[in-house]
Amino acid sequence: METAVLKLHCPDRGGLVACVSGFVFNHGGNIIASHQHIEQLDNRLFMRVHFCLPDLNGSRERLESDFAAIAAEFEMVYELTYSDVRKRMAIMVSKYDHCLHDLFFRHQYGELHVDIPLVVSNHLDQKEISERFEAEYHHIPVRKDTKAEAEAQVLELFASNQIDFVVLARYMQILSPTFLNAYPNRIINIHHGFLPAFKGARPYHQAYEKGVKIIGATSHYATEDLDMGPIISQETVHVNHSHSAEDMLRMGRDVEKQVLARAVKAHIEDKIMVYNNRTIVFD
Repeated sequence: METAVLKLHCPDRGGLVACVSGFVFNHGGNIIASHQHIEQLDNRLFMRVHFCLPDLNGSRERLESDFAAIAAEFEMVYELTYSDVRKRMAIMVSKYDHCLHDLFFRHQYGELHVDIPLVVSNHLDQKEISERFEAEYHHIPVRKDTKAEAEAQVLELFASNQIDFVVLARYMQILSPTFLNAYPNRIINIHHGFLPAFKGARPYHQAYEKGVKIIGATSHYATEDLDMGPIISQETVHVNHSHSAEDMLRMGRDVEKQVLARAVKAHIEDKIMVYNNRTIVFD
């Protein structure tokens, strides 16, 4: 069944929900699910409407043109997407393979309704698994003196393959502002998150040495502010003195996989809106 998702946010005022619902009905749509959230601090309405189009009155172009007029009247920021237009996702990975494997398996089992045409890596380690899942593997080494050229090559590759968004499945390189600005709020990263936070090499070993009681992971959109972009999903696991650094590493990998997959799925299904560096993620 063909469906569509309408996401919007705008200054809150009376009658907005009724207006949007009426628009869908008057154009032959049938609402499957509708979620709203009002940010009191900003007096702003956030809304996601999932609807089917059994009796679409006119073309999609007419639907979009008519809603554009409503959006202008109510100062809406909006996006309208369709279920039969699959997003195209690129994966970037270095040597750690657990997130890459998990995404491929979820895609194979139909959990991720997306196309994965290619994988980019600065190493050769993940070539076999990528090709096994029929994704082109592009090995693009990154050195300090050639980083700009490498990123330009990747961006050209993404453009030629009509990539909609990017997943950093433990890609251990810091992306430049130029790269990040090419895909604003469309680059999903996974970061090991601890209380307290441990940066740099061997974070799980640092956590073990400090005797932490909670480890976790955070998935977020990548921004120029390193590991501080809009948060999509987080999860923690309790640990204690009996857990070794290797135990924490294993548990951390499991959490990273789950949190990244949850964020990717939410992005694919158009359940995320970003406003003022924070996210509204609808169930």
